[in-house]
This record gives sequence, structure tokens and C-alpha cells, in this order.
Amino acid sequence: MHIKKIGQGKDLVLIHGWGMHSGIWEPIIDKFSNEYTLHLVDMPGMGKSHVIDPYDLNHVVEVISESLPTSFDILGWSLGGLITLKMSLMYPEKIHRMVLVGGTPCFINQIDWSHGVDIRDFNDFANKLFKNYKSTMINFYTLQLMHSKNSKLLIKKLKQIDEAENPPDVKSLQLGLDILLKNDLRDDINKIEHQTLLIVGDMDRLTPKSASMWLESHMKKGQLKVIEGASHIPFLSHPDEFFRHLDHFLLAA
Repeated sequence: MHIKKIGQGKDLVLIHGWGMHSGIWEPIIDKFSNEYTLHLVDMPGMGKSHVIDPYDLNHVVEVISESLPTSFDILGWSLGGLITLKMSLMYPEKIHRMVLVGGTPCFINQIDWSHGVDIRDFNDFANKLFKNYKSTMINFYTLQLMHSKNSKLLIKKLKQIDEAENPPDVKSLQLGLDILLKNDLRDDINKIEHQTLLIVGDMDRLTPKSASMWLESHMKKGQLKVIEGASHIPFLSHPDEFFRHLDHFLLAA
């Protein structure tokens, strides 16, 4: 399990999303490494972390948690948000406060859940991944930054960040997709006691604003901040507003 530590101060754990690695946190490293000890997690099978077996949500959370300090704040983005939610349920004593960026308890639409991705679109994406990895990932970068100002420049930057590490193999990516497909944490959300900041872009197509609104209404201590004009990666596309919300939350007692 590869977790890079940078900075000094209170512990802040950062967990990236599907198909990426901890290099995505470059803007947060620049901003927060003087105030926090940042724990930059490479999810199993991504970045510098090896794949694990079994590769399911519980085991991923278990393996990551073993390498973390006894108490910390945590920020999870997208799939990293799902891992953060599960960690708060499995190891509630470890977590002080949580931040979910593009968070959702359930990525795939269900009969009683319309705040996710259609299963047909999800399966189509998974099939294309096997056939043409590079073009599928470019489409994924585009989808994450769609409607953002300077989207072409940001997509280029995202591609550069992602390609700075050896890309995960298709098997690891498929295992990550399986976690997105198979997990629905809705029934457990009201058990979470942690102070939680929810940040979402109002143009997010992958984890829409309505999913974060649902989380806020079902969490005991959730507060939602919506960034207008942002899509799935507000910390890249709208850093000033993103950091204003994050600063305010983390600097509170």
C-alpha cells in the first residue's frame, strides 16, 4: 500500500477517484502542506500501490486504514468518497471530520435511486475500456471537466497528471468499476456521526448535485456547498471557491 506523507501539522488523508492516483491532489498539496501532514493514498492497483485480493470495498478500506494514523481528517473524491463513507462506518473512532467531493452513497441508478449513472451507460463504458483504453480515458477526462471554463486546458492538465505515473492495468480499473457497481450504502448513512462537508459542482454528470443533496438530508452532521459552473473536479476547475469552503470547514474547531 503506497501512501506518501507530505507537510506538517494535523493529519489529513486524501483518497482519489477511479482511474487516477494521488498526483491529482497537486493543488491541495501546494495549499495545505504547511498546515497539515497530508497522507496521499494511492488506491490499490493505481499509482504506486499494488492490486490486492480480494478487491472489494471492505478489504480496500481495511488495507488503507491499516496504514493510516490513529486519528485524522479525511477527504475523499468520487470513488474515494465511497471509500471514505465506508471507512467512517467501519472505523468511526479513527475519523475526526470528513470531506466528500462529488460524493454519493450509490453510483448506479436503481429502481428507487435516480441520482447516479444509468447501468447501460456504465456497461458501455466498461466494454469500451477493454477495447480502447486510451481513447476511453480521454473521454472520461472530458466527461469529468465538461462545462468547466478552460476545459481544454484542464483536460490536458488532467491527462498530464494521470500519465505522470504508470497507468493502472485494465484489470485494476475493472476491479475499481466493480466496487462502483456493487455498492449501495444508503441504508447506513444515518449511522454516520462525523461532521461532514459535501462539495459538489452543479454541472457534475457522474455524481450529480442531487446525490449530495440526498446525503446532506440523511446525514446527522452534513453540510453541502454547491460550486456553480463546476463539474466533477472542482478542486481543479474552481480552486478558489473550493479552497474557501475547505478552509472554512477545516479551520473550524
